[in-house]
Amino acid sequence: MSFDASRFKNIFLNRLASKLIQHLALHDMKKNRENSKKSGGKKALVLVANGSEDIEVVATVDILRRGGVDVKLCSVEKNDEKPLTCANNIQIVPDLHIDDVQGQEFDAVIVPGGSKGTDKITACKKAGAILLDHYKSNKIVAAICAGPIALSAHLCTAEKNARQHDVTCYPEAAKLLQKQFKSVKLDQSVVDSEVNHRRLITSQGPATAIEFGLKILSRLTDEKKAEEIRTKVLA
Repeated sequence: MSFDASRFKNIFLNRLASKLIQHLALHDMKKNRENSKKSGGKKALVLVANGSEDIEVVATVDILRRGGVDVKLCSVEKNDEKPLTCANNIQIVPDLHIDDVQGQEFDAVIVPGGSKGTDKITACKKAGAILLDHYKSNKIVAAICAGPIALSAHLCTAEKNARQHDVTCYPEAAKLLQKQFKSVKLDQSVVDSEVNHRRLITSQGPATAIEFGLKILSRLTDEKKAEEIRTKVLA
């Protein structure tokens, strides 16, 4: 029986690669657990739909996960379809459907923009109930771009405190939101507003998504963690 050195080499390299992949996967899992412990086990829910703004979804989730926050993407679509298609045709796979999260508690609930995605979140009563429950429980409620329109629909009609917040948004949404909130500050990329221990964090659009994520992270953890992540992503 002849010895096939080439075959032996391939088997060895495949096994080595497999072991390396396993090692890296375990390392990443350990790192994620360590980050989660450092963040105090904070959890965030990001509401998404077909037509949600790509950058605002991905950048916000990325920043929070880098900071050790356990972030779940939650679809508000009527059918539990996967994947969803964002405003600029990037596809995302939600972790959960809106029916799966009723009664669960998160430290932050976040609404990205994108006009079509925002319309669906605005029309979703279950999403509204989650936003209102968390707002009343003094959890962070955040929205970016057109997302504050969903906050105005679900919060301002049911909770008088919500109308006392300053917000910012995508400029085209300002006229509508001026009728619902205390003021719309288009000169600020991120507005962090607290009224009677209830907090809204809002931001303007795709270019401000990293700042938006960092502000949410600073509130879920602390400024030190947010600055650490800011440095790593060169923001």
